[in-house]
Amino acid sequence: MGYPEGHKEKTRDRIIAAARKLWKSLGYQGASVDKVMQEAGLTRGGFYAHFKSKDDLFSQALDQDIAQGLMEEMDEEGVNSLDEKRKRIIDFYLSVEHRDHPESGCPLTALTQESARLGEAPKTVISGLVQRFSSWITGDKQSKQSLAALSMMVGTVTLARATKDSALSDEILQAAHKELDNMLNDNQHKEYLRRKSLSILNKQA
Repeated sequence: MGYPEGHKEKTRDRIIAAARKLWKSLGYQGASVDKVMQEAGLTRGGFYAHFKSKDDLFSQALDQDIAQGLMEEMDEEGVNSLDEKRKRIIDFYLSVEHRDHPESGCPLTALTQESARLGEAPKTVISGLVQRFSSWITGDKQSKQSLAALSMMVGTVTLARATKDSALSDEILQAAHKELDNMLNDNQHKEYLRRKSLSILNKQA
């Protein structure tokens, strides 16, 4: 008797969900294939029916990261403004909820800490995630501003999770949020003035 329709896809999704949860709490190296399959409630033998390797699982799992889910949610709500999207992303990222629940948060905060031990394939995937996340912040995946903003966000959450003092941890999140808002708003104003000046010069030409 065969499996019902969609069984393979559902099993694959269970493995991915288990992997994402363990990677964010144990790290890439700490979450072995055995642990991932145990978390998914499956035997190790079934792993290779869905993935070529642990790196392959890693690549596919990051395509379903929570940031992507947040963007899809905003698209469904009809949020088109870059400013509003950026605000929601930053509010989520620098929140107490995100700090306290790494298992359901952004993978960058967990995985970048062990980057030296990652292979080329995982590093390539992380590079793509950095560019994708950066583009959501400013609309440009390679601008200095977007990369600086993302670096500040990842570093802030990592530091906030590392401290034992809850009050200090909260202060770290709040201070970074304020500085990030100031940085992005200031750069927006400068860009507006630059474009305004170019418009005036073009009219005078």
